[in-house]
Amino acid sequence: MVTSAKTKLQFKQKLTGGSAAEVLKKLKELHSELKNMEQDTVDTNSFAAVKKELVDTSIVNHKDKGVRIYAACCIADLLRLYAPDAPYSKTSLKTIFRLFVNELRHIATPENTYYNQYSYLLESLSAVKSIVLITDLSNANEITTDLFRNMFDDVRPQQAKNVHISISELLEHVIMETSSLSQEIVDIILAQFLHKHKLDNPAAYRLACDLGNHCAEKLQRYVFQYFSDIISTAGSEELSAKELNDFKTVHQLVVELNKGAPILLLNVIPQLEEELKLTDVNVRSLAVSSLGQMFAEKTSQLASQYESTWKAWLLRRNDKVPSVRIHWLECLVNLIKAQPTLAKDLNEGLAERFLDPEEKVRSVACKIIGELDYETSLHHVQKDTLLQVGHRCRDKKKSVIKEAITSLSVLYNQAYPEIENGTQASLSHFAWMPSAILHALYVNDPEIQTYVENAVYTTILPPHGTVSARAQRLIVTFATLDDKGRTGLLSVLRRGVDSRQAMNTTMKLLKMQADAAGKPEAEAIDKKLADFFKVFSEKFPDPVKASQLLHKYAKVHDEKFRQSITDCMDSTLPVREIRKAGKETLSRLENIAPAVLELFSIIVERICLTVINKEVVSELIRSLGGAAEHRQEAGELLRSISLIYPSIFEDHLGDMISLLRDRDAAGASDTLHTLAGFAKQFARSLPADSQSKEVIQTFLEAGTILQATHATIVLASIKDNEEMCQEIAQTAVERLQDSSPHLLRDLTILSQLALYTPQVFETVSSSVTTFVVKSLLMTNIPEEASMYDTTVDWVEASELNEYTLSKIMGLKVLVNRAIVLASDQVSAQDAARPLFKLLWTLIAQDGELVKEQNSSNVLKSYLRLSAARFVVKLCCSRPVYERMVTVFDFCHLALIIQDPVFRVRHGLAKRIMKYIRKKELHVRHLAVLFLAAHEPEVEWRKIIRDFLVQTSRTQESGNKLMHNELTLARLIHLLANHPDFAAKLPEDDATGPHESHSISDLNLSAKYIEFYLDTMANSENISLIFYIASLLKTVRFSNLHEPNENLYALSDLTQYLIQEKSRSHNWTLTSHPGQVVLPRELYSSLAASEVSVEISKKSYLSAEWVYAREHRGKAERKPRPPPQERKIGQAAKRRSRSASVSGDEEDSSEPNAPVPVRAKRAKKAKVEKTPETPTRRMASRAAKDKAAVYKDLDSGEEEEVEEDEFLESDEDN
Repeated sequence: MVTSAKTKLQFKQKLTGGSAAEVLKKLKELHSELKNMEQDTVDTNSFAAVKKELVDTSIVNHKDKGVRIYAACCIADLLRLYAPDAPYSKTSLKTIFRLFVNELRHIATPENTYYNQYSYLLESLSAVKSIVLITDLSNANEITTDLFRNMFDDVRPQQAKNVHISISELLEHVIMETSSLSQEIVDIILAQFLHKHKLDNPAAYRLACDLGNHCAEKLQRYVFQYFSDIISTAGSEELSAKELNDFKTVHQLVVELNKGAPILLLNVIPQLEEELKLTDVNVRSLAVSSLGQMFAEKTSQLASQYESTWKAWLLRRNDKVPSVRIHWLECLVNLIKAQPTLAKDLNEGLAERFLDPEEKVRSVACKIIGELDYETSLHHVQKDTLLQVGHRCRDKKKSVIKEAITSLSVLYNQAYPEIENGTQASLSHFAWMPSAILHALYVNDPEIQTYVENAVYTTILPPHGTVSARAQRLIVTFATLDDKGRTGLLSVLRRGVDSRQAMNTTMKLLKMQADAAGKPEAEAIDKKLADFFKVFSEKFPDPVKASQLLHKYAKVHDEKFRQSITDCMDSTLPVREIRKAGKETLSRLENIAPAVLELFSIIVERICLTVINKEVVSELIRSLGGAAEHRQEAGELLRSISLIYPSIFEDHLGDMISLLRDRDAAGASDTLHTLAGFAKQFARSLPADSQSKEVIQTFLEAGTILQATHATIVLASIKDNEEMCQEIAQTAVERLQDSSPHLLRDLTILSQLALYTPQVFETVSSSVTTFVVKSLLMTNIPEEASMYDTTVDWVEASELNEYTLSKIMGLKVLVNRAIVLASDQVSAQDAARPLFKLLWTLIAQDGELVKEQNSSNVLKSYLRLSAARFVVKLCCSRPVYERMVTVFDFCHLALIIQDPVFRVRHGLAKRIMKYIRKKELHVRHLAVLFLAAHEPEVEWRKIIRDFLVQTSRTQESGNKLMHNELTLARLIHLLANHPDFAAKLPEDDATGPHESHSISDLNLSAKYIEFYLDTMANSENISLIFYIASLLKTVRFSNLHEPNENLYALSDLTQYLIQEKSRSHNWTLTSHPGQVVLPRELYSSLAASEVSVEISKKSYLSAEWVYAREHRGKAERKPRPPPQERKIGQAAKRRSRSASVSGDEEDSSEPNAPVPVRAKRAKKAKVEKTPETPTRRMASRAAKDKAAVYKDLDSGEEEEVEEDEFLESDEDN
């Protein structure tokens, strides 16, 4: 076998000596030959001469860089050709690698003349792995460290990809072949992950990531040791400032490593988990933040790979230190966005933090919700979690409220396009948010009001987009609001009107002040301005500071400010110009008087007409005649706008009338409704031309009943229109017959004429009254009894026939006439006396007036409810009628709260709550609501209870009238005269003294008292309430001269329950220092006598009841039941309603008319019992409203159950 001869080096020249140019030329020639040689075919013996010369000091340390790099390249070629054995001693190798390391630094400068040679050297060392020889050298740490430092310093993003690859492979070879890495090299690699380095040199960061991922097996232990040395110090002692700073850097490094080379952290993650449990707060905080950021990496599987760490991190949401909980919360935004699969666990933790006891934690929880984008919050944040933010809009702390309002408004703004499109998921998830924000207004705090206003003006209803888009957004948003939200939005708009009026007054006074300078009246004007500023400043969070700032503004006010502020309030300008004027005002203030900028930011926001102006109103009117969607909301908006911005709306009255010319046009009802609302407040502004009146009049005959109602209001309100109204009234009266097809329409028209043109109505009032009472209310048409199913006692208003509606409307005609006459006491009493008699008869006789007793159950239920509500309506803010309601009558009215028909008791309670809330009803009516203690509908009872709780909170501290506390005396009066409460008579002596009340009666009565105490009593007023309860044993009923044992039994019962509650709540009962005057119409003092002394000493509670009460829930001896004791839920038939009132009863209007108390009765012979009707307090509802929805009333705004408007008594009188 013949072997081919190996190639020998042809280069024979001497390298050392000569000039630099000569040496360089020789080295180039040598390198050209060497780089083309192959390892397997070369005769290495021929390299002996050049091998030695290349490492000569004169060569490797030559001043010429060309000489050095070509020498390095030649040596790299020799190492390649000699591989795997190096042809040099370790001493020479150390010199060689020092040369390599120094020359490779120039790889960072592509513009260098010898850049190709530097690249060649790098690729050669990397590809042949010659670099690993450095690992065999002793004491070469300095060279190796320099190599790593230089490579990281010299790598650049703009370098060729192959250069990056070669550098990475070069360093990887060193790491993988070395027996141990110096700490300095580890530090160099890890330093590249820090944020500053990452930004300064991304290529170096990428290089570090490649090394970390490719050499993980070798680097893991070094990384673990690196962190272990630093982290272990945390558990030993408290960290110094420098240590803490280093500690933060280390944790930031962990986070960055997790992004670039997470595999290196295999043993570090458990260390972080341990940190979560350390006592040092700073350490726990850093661990929580670091792990939170690591879990939030999009590609991270950390939570599933380290399940115990994930669970430990979740538990930090309950850390005892608020700052740690805050750090936990701050991680959630990125976590929820990046790791939606973890959203369930995060939602649970987030929801808990909305109820955190620490204000800052709740604030941060609310804030992070606003940092989520629309898609994330829709798909990965549960609605219940978002609702918690809504609840925080009424938090106790303003910082929390501010963040909650901001976050919800931002989310709503993001979601609005989908809400406008009707996307169901968006509607469910976000449409409720403006309501929640506006509910915060009910806290009635000026600072919170500014938060809400800012959200409304900038985010919920932002001032950008086309006029059509802004009007549409206003309608859509208004449609999403609940009743409280709508009321809140309108209050924001009204506050804007008030602010504009205040600014107009301010500018007027400032002008007067300028004109009066140096004149005698100057001082008076200055005082007037100061007084006005004091009033104006009350509308701002800090009134004192606001007043001072207003005075500062007064000093810089000039014509430019006057003009720009006037432009802000000009409804004729487009929104663009209004916003420009607002910006100019604030910009000038920032330069001239920066101190007032914050205050005027609020003022300018309020006065700028960006939500409502003429162009928006025009769009709203057009929407009335457009598509049916949201037409109702547009109509309601216009009605409100007409009252809040009458000057703006007035300019559009012609447009409204034009819409009505086409009687069948869409939105005619809403248009008429809007005009009617405007007419009630601004009648003088209505168009009075004959053409407009004729258009409106057509709806009296051809429109719906509701349209006829509104059309009548408009016509009756037009100035000098009595002649037309007289004709309308006459026509209606002439057609009044119980069989007339126009009966309901005519009565509806007359009811409005009675209110709005009383002088016209009085000309026909006699005829109308006679017809309503005798021909309508006291008779029935033959078909009436069969009009409804005899098994039901209620149907929806929409299912009522016109005959039933006509009877209700007939009552309304009489009531409206009385309302108008209330201002004249004599006329009012003359008109109201027969009306009250009629209403009391309806209440007492279960809604039956007809002699033949043939009215249907449905009709009687409606008439009973209508009568009760009309009584309450007549008493609203009309003292003359309130005085006509005697104690006797009031007891009957109160019993309607326990009517067997749910919608009857519901309707009266709802009306009473409404008028009490508006402070239009005498305080005695509050006691009626406590009779709902036995209400069988739990949700409705809760609504009443919430209302009572809120009412108790709204009584001003130090209120000397003590309305809430004295309500107890009124309640006990009602209970003492209740048909279901009586002492038992001895069976063998009907004329003997009363025995003590039964346990059943006392238990049932106790529930009323407990209902009162639960809603009205607190630690501050409990002593006063106890005092009032004890006073009741020193008085008698005003209408009786004899003591009443019912009263004294209830007094003892109340005192017992108060003491019981005080013990359970650790309340202290003290003697009340002041005097209390009980309601004189109910109570009179007992004359001093032996009887009064006996009453005060005697306990009217049976021993059996006291024993049973004290041993509730325990095994006890069953007390002997009193004779004929009835079960809970059973009561005697309604004795007091029919026995004491009849149609022939003489009207009792005296203030001290007798109350319905029980006289002692003779024992009756036994007769066969008939089934008892359920008592009011426990009666099941006969016809429950299937669509009734119980809503939260805790903020003070009533949620009305929808009813046809013509069944309601007019509210604006």
